[in-house]
Amino acid sequence: MNSATLGRFAIGLPSLLWLLGSVGPAFGQNTPNRDPHGPRDVQSYIHSLMSDERITDLKPDRVVAALMLPEDAIVADLGSGPGVFTVPLAKALRRGIVYAVDVEPQQLDALRQRLIEEDLHNVVPVLASFSTPHLPPARLNLVLLVDTYHHIEDRIEYFRRLRAVLRPGGRIAIIELKAGEPANGPPVEASLPEGLRQEELQAAGFSLLKAFDIHEHHDFELWVPSISF
Repeated sequence: MNSATLGRFAIGLPSLLWLLGSVGPAFGQNTPNRDPHGPRDVQSYIHSLMSDERITDLKPDRVVAALMLPEDAIVADLGSGPGVFTVPLAKALRRGIVYAVDVEPQQLDALRQRLIEEDLHNVVPVLASFSTPHLPPARLNLVLLVDTYHHIEDRIEYFRRLRAVLRPGGRIAIIELKAGEPANGPPVEASLPEGLRQEELQAAGFSLLKAFDIHEHHDFELWVPSISF
């Protein structure tokens, strides 16, 4: 790696302190699932998230292509799990950075193993809390949430905080089960009532930019901060 490349990934003291503060407990501990919406057996949950059926349904490669991100983009995969979307994002953004954010250490352990196998070095795993994603302010081009929105409890306040991590022109991409759809991988609570997500995001200060027609069972939407908010 040459000096110019090293310069792109150099971390100043404030960013380094932020990263150290976001690590939390040691990864890989054999503890129950920290996510109350997920099964207690984290390994079985990881297996369901990585199932061929779910990956076929979610179409990660098509989603990444549709987002049209530059190779040097800085993005976050919020609720990354074992990396169904983190890995294709990292492959597409070879000169960028992908923050893989999850509340469950065992999910991040599984992701780290995949990163080793795929020889990917542009991913920063982040152990988040339930109230904040622990992301750096005003830095991200995109925050992606796939089957994650329904896990967030105080969603309006949470998304108000997310506004602060977006750089000018930054977007939020959300992929969630359509209302009334059966869950494939996530628990049944994943399907929210019709219109609730849109109502909450508007209350948090976001406007719908675009809706994609890629998935059979999921909505795929791009949201941006509202100018008037």
